[in-house]
Amino acid sequence: MYLDISRYILRKGLTKLLVLYLLLRDGDLHGYEIMKKIKKETKGAISPSPGNIYPALRELASRGFVSVRVDDMGRKIYSLTERGREIIMEKKGFIEEMLRNNPSEVIEVLEEIHALIVSVMSAWRNMDEASKKAFVEDLKRLRRSLGVGIGVGG
Repeated sequence: MYLDISRYILRKGLTKLLVLYLLLRDGDLHGYEIMKKIKKETKGAISPSPGNIYPALRELASRGFVSVRVDDMGRKIYSLTERGREIIMEKKGFIEEMLRNNPSEVIEVLEEIHALIVSVMSAWRNMDEASKKAFVEDLKRLRRSLGVGIGVGG
């Protein structure tokens, strides 16, 4: 149950990043255009409904990442703010890489990494200090064996 909720939260976060990315790349858009573009760009891996996208857009607007205006047809048009631009520029490379590759595979990997983090933190709570130190060393060895040179303590 918890993992289902955390996967839902992960997808919501990706959806918000994609909204910011599309506004950066394509300029001002209305909600329906954003939904269609996200579905197309992710090859259906993320297919937001009005029940997902409009709350996400409201949150992005309330946080100052997008601005909203109403066009002549009464549609809300969303624009990227300078604050939103700063946020998405930090994540632009990740989003473009995800879209270049198979988005559903990237999302699956992210979900599995998130599930692993949840499992690790659950196990961590029950460890004594010596076990925690050994566990951290095991994680460092695992990361090195995967050839992933990220993080602290290399």
